[in-house]
Amino acid sequence: MEDVLQLKEQLKEKDRELAILKNKLAQLEKFSASNCFPTDLQDKITVLAPLTPKTSLTNEDIMRFSRQLLLPELGVKGQLGLSKTSVLVVGCGGLGCPLAQYLAAAGIGRLGLLDYDEVELSNLHRQVLHSELTQGQPKSQSAAQAIRRLNSTVQCIPYHLQLSPDNALQLIQQYPSNLSNQ
Repeated sequence: MEDVLQLKEQLKEKDRELAILKNKLAQLEKFSASNCFPTDLQDKITVLAPLTPKTSLTNEDIMRFSRQLLLPELGVKGQLGLSKTSVLVVGCGGLGCPLAQYLAAAGIGRLGLLDYDEVELSNLHRQVLHSELTQGQPKSQSAAQAIRRLNSTVQCIPYHLQLSPDNALQLIQQYPSNLSNQ
């Protein structure tokens, strides 16, 4: 009889675990249905089209970047330069997350996010673009989702790859900075 009681208790615990997992799945499906989870994760390198340069700032751009437009070192010309700049961030962890976040917030034109790892609970306290809802996802995809929520005008390209001697040149050549042309 004692064995039966232990088995019933184990079954109750498994039912609780299953309920938690079902709840988590429902949340993920809800976000997926609202297009928060992009499906354009790159597992290979494809040739990117050049960025279309902006010739002027929209009213929304002026409102969004008003504080940095006031800086004499940046101004409208510098903001337009940022919008035609591409950056490849290698690693979407403790350093890559804030770098990507600030580049996107500043108005960079294209942001490549390269990481081969997946989001784990132990990442969340220091890798600020990831969340509990993105656990198990590739870090590059999780970071891209957060970037798109921050600034939807940034072209964000997540790569679920590891940088290697075989792909480094091909990847890096796709992200010319254009900052030297200012």
